[in-house]
Amino acid sequence: MADFAVLLKGRSVTLLVIQYAVVILAGYLLGSIPFGYIVGRIKGIDVREYGSGRTGGTNVLRSAGKLAAAVSIFGDLAKGVIAVLLARSFLGTELAAALAGVAAVVGHNWPVFIGFRGGAGTGTFMGGFFVLAPIPTIVVGIFSAIVGFVALRYASVTSILICLLMSPALLIAVLFFDQPLEHLAYALAVGSIILFSHRPNMRRLLKGAERRIGEPAKKIVEEEA
Repeated sequence: MADFAVLLKGRSVTLLVIQYAVVILAGYLLGSIPFGYIVGRIKGIDVREYGSGRTGGTNVLRSAGKLAAAVSIFGDLAKGVIAVLLARSFLGTELAAALAGVAAVVGHNWPVFIGFRGGAGTGTFMGGFFVLAPIPTIVVGIFSAIVGFVALRYASVTSILICLLMSPALLIAVLFFDQPLEHLAYALAVGSIILFSHRPNMRRLLKGAERRIGEPAKKIVEEEA
């Protein structure tokens, strides 16, 4: 938090509040860009009408194919990266970067441009976190992908593991490697948001009804019938 104290010196509190509000709003609007929805529309479908009803990469893969999913995943990662980098360059504090990252995930999950129906936020979270803490992001991401994607073939398990493991990894980094405390707060806040968004997946996992990677998505009406 030392960088925040330095920033506050010589500036009015009102101006600083406005600047942080701008950073948070910009992060939210950037996160609200619905890449999954856009690529689905290009292919002639609304991905929210299929599978999980989300706009994230996994549901795009199931409903619109590999190329559309690749574009969607890249866009979601980029939203997190750009939000954090812009905030850091604008205000120069890790607090601003973390807040922008959180706002980008909120925007991705509840995007203002398409009626607040978005994804679960894992890609945008990982994009932002790669800028803040690249080594923990890579280690946790690879381990979670091996267990979730490769071994169990559940995309949701990968996301859940990332959320559960990132905070302990950041706590270790804060205690032993001088990682800023703001990064741990980011991991805790966004991890909680993503776990909240994965409640339907958790229920399906417990029932043994969760879709595995590679299974196509049916229209939601068909799945509920």
